[in-house]
Amino acid sequence: MLHDKKRFENAIEGIESALRNNQAQTWMYDVLAMEMKLAGRPQNQIDRVLLSRIDFAAGNEAQMLVTASYMARFGAYEQAIAICREAAERNPWQPATWGLARRVADGSQNPEAIIWSRVGTLQRVWTDGFEDQHAEAVTVLRDLERKMTVAGNPGMASKVREAMESARDRDLRIRISWVGDADIDLIVNEPNKQQCSRKSRLTSNGGMLIRQSSGGGQERHTEEYVCVEAPSGEYEIKVGYVFGRVITGKIKVEVVRYQNTEHEKIITLSPEIAEQDAIIKVVVEHGRGTVRK
Repeated sequence: MLHDKKRFENAIEGIESALRNNQAQTWMYDVLAMEMKLAGRPQNQIDRVLLSRIDFAAGNEAQMLVTASYMARFGAYEQAIAICREAAERNPWQPATWGLARRVADGSQNPEAIIWSRVGTLQRVWTDGFEDQHAEAVTVLRDLERKMTVAGNPGMASKVREAMESARDRDLRIRISWVGDADIDLIVNEPNKQQCSRKSRLTSNGGMLIRQSSGGGQERHTEEYVCVEAPSGEYEIKVGYVFGRVITGKIKVEVVRYQNTEHEKIITLSPEIAEQDAIIKVVVEHGRGTVRK
């Protein structure tokens, strides 16, 4: 093969010929970028090839992340972060995007990119294991704040601290828990009639069911909903009985509004549930979100 013989320019010529003759495949862009790197071609030529990869794949988000990963590998961190940002705008709830964004940002050592990747993680990543990812994000931001302070850059240190504090705010968080073998469902009806439930775990408002339980056994079970930037209005919390027995006959319901802010409000209720649903209504008066269809 031309690559094995280190005939990189010949490999480049062959792949470019195939592209010109409408024989393109996604892998060709990856190999072309690699051969250009080995041949010592200018970085802007490599960047154009990798960006063409996205166009060829019709802007597919998964392909965008692969391209961003390649760009980071070739040291094009600024372009890689730009692609991650675009992917996040298209789908801010994709954990893979934020995972790659964190790696690229760390490689770039760009404070702005590090802030953006960790703030996004704190606000948008709620899949299994989110606690560890949130803790890592806070640790990295605190380390960056200290680094900026030591470097004599109080303005950036303040920016990091304020971004971290804001990213940890949650307008509405609802947690139900019970002991027994019962299966209980948490359902939240949002102000614009969007419903968050096990059938639809993410709403257009950003409301998300982040913990679920199917009951069984006699241990404590938990289901939880969060909306980081909730639209103002009335929320209906439905604690739906499915089957089984709650040992005490009551469900613990904890509602937290404006979590991690000076206006945090917590209410705890213990409605009875025995083969019937419990309905609780709560108003978010100062939500930061906007109602989306």
